[in-house]
Amino acid sequence: MSKTLIAGGLAATTFVAYCVYFDYKRRSDPMYKTKLRERRRAERNKSKEDELDIPMPKSMDPPSIQKFFMEQVQVGEEKLGMGDFKGAVKHFASAVLHCGQGYQLLQILQSTMPPEAYKMFMEFLPKAQAKYSRQKMSSKAPPNSKEAPPAQAKAATERVIAEEAVD
Repeated sequence: MSKTLIAGGLAATTFVAYCVYFDYKRRSDPMYKTKLRERRRAERNKSKEDELDIPMPKSMDPPSIQKFFMEQVQVGEEKLGMGDFKGAVKHFASAVLHCGQGYQLLQILQSTMPPEAYKMFMEFLPKAQAKYSRQKMSSKAPPNSKEAPPAQAKAATERVIAEEAVD
């Protein structure tokens, strides 16, 4: 029994020494802080991208867009009922972006949503619209072009801002 205890103690001591040694080597690396900052920055950017991630329809034909719109409104209402304002805002924003009468939907949402949720929605909508138009323009752009023409992007942004002007 004492040999087992000694072997276990020796194994634990070896493991702790191993951990301390490699932690020291990792921290003494000249690029450690730079790598750490880059990794944290990448994680922060990824979380911001995930925050702006809104559902998109699988196809762009009118019946599927109408079905997608109804699903987004329904899921948004369910999340709003559960108190998940952030989730509801994402689904309602997706519904507004794919709705033919966005201005009327904004008025309906303003009258039915709690004020704090509507405020979150109005703050999120321009960001979602910008991401949506970037995705839409990149899918229409030729394979060699990475960006949309500035005039088209500006016109799309101005149209959304005009629709969002709801008091």
